[in-house]
Amino acid sequence: MNIHMEATLAIDAKNTIGEGPLWDARGERLLWCDNAHGIVQEARSDNNKDWYISRHWTLNRYIGGAVPRQDGGIIVVAGIDILALDDNGHITPFARLDADPKKVRANDVKCDAQGRLWVGTLGNDVLTSSGDVIEGQGSLYRIDPDGTITTILSQVTLSNGLDWSPDGTSFYYVDSHTLAVDIFDFDSDKGTLHNRRCFKAFAKGEGIPNGLAVDQEGNIWLALMGSGSVHRYSSAGELIGKVRISTPAVTSCTFGGIHGDHLFITSAGRKLPDITHHLYGLSQEAVEYSAKAPGAGGLFICQTNVSGPAATPFAG
Repeated sequence: MNIHMEATLAIDAKNTIGEGPLWDARGERLLWCDNAHGIVQEARSDNNKDWYISRHWTLNRYIGGAVPRQDGGIIVVAGIDILALDDNGHITPFARLDADPKKVRANDVKCDAQGRLWVGTLGNDVLTSSGDVIEGQGSLYRIDPDGTITTILSQVTLSNGLDWSPDGTSFYYVDSHTLAVDIFDFDSDKGTLHNRRCFKAFAKGEGIPNGLAVDQEGNIWLALMGSGSVHRYSSAGELIGKVRISTPAVTSCTFGGIHGDHLFITSAGRKLPDITHHLYGLSQEAVEYSAKAPGAGGLFICQTNVSGPAATPFAG
C-alpha cells in the first residue's frame, strides 16, 4: 500500500539550511539547526499542535547537528569541534575530530542506542576549478562517552543521514554523492559496522538522498532533496508512502511529539546549488523554485500512522 500524505508548515523559520531535527523526550522539545548560520533552535508546543521557536542559540559557526545530552544541555558539533552547550548558552569544549578544519566540517550527527555520538563530515570545498566534485574528503566517526574518537568510514564525499533499525542490528547511511542509501550490519556492543551493501539507489533526477529516520516498525523515511517529499520505504526497500511539502528543498526528518507520531521535516530556504542540476539531475525548475517556494526554509509537520523513537541522548 502506497500512502501519500501532506505535511503542513509548522514554523516559518526561513532557515537557509534547516537540518538535523531530533526530538528530546525529556525536554519535550524539538531541536534542529540552521547549519549555514550556526543557529541551534528549540521548538515547543503547549498542545502538541501549535509549534513555536521557544529558544535559540547562535554559535556563528557552521553546525553539523545538535543532540540532547544525558547530563543536561546539548552537544553541538560545529566544524570539527564537539561542544557542550548549556541552557544559558555557555559553551565547553568536549572533543575534536582528527581532521583539518580548513578542509572538512561536520554535516550530520546522531546517537546510537548506547549513547555514542556518530558524526559524518564533508569537504568545505566540493568542486575543483573545472567543476568536478572532489570525492572522498569526508569520514564517519564514532565518539564514545569518554571522548574517544574512532574513524568508522573514510573516503566519504558528502556524509548525510544515519539511523538504526529498531532491533539495533542494522545501520542505514547516506553518502549523498552516491545517490544511494547503504545498509550495514551493526555490532551494538562494539559500535562497529560490517557487510556494507546498497539498500536503495536513485537515478539522476529522482532526488538527492539526505537525512533519514527509522520508525518503530522498521520503515525508513528518507528526505529526497529536490523532490519536495519524504519517501517511506519498507525494510525490504519497497516504496510504501510519500509525505509532500511545499518546497523542493527537503533536507531531513525525525519523529517526535508527545506520542512520537509526528514527522518533523526540515527544509532549506536558499536556491539549490547549480551542481544539483548539472551533476545530480534535478530539474532546473526545482533549482530555481527552491528559494521562493512557499515555506522555504521552514519546519513542516505531518501526523503519521506510526510512531518513531525519540533521540538517544549523548552519554558523555
